[in-house]
Amino acid sequence: MEHDLKFAVLATAVIFTVLVGFGLIAITH
Repeated sequence: MEHDLKFAVLATAVIFTVLVGFGLIAITH
């Protein structure tokens, strides 16, 4: 279960980073 939790946190962090990065690109361009 600990492995699943770590995977969920990692996936959330990756998705959040992608969304923020895409938002910054959309704003700057």
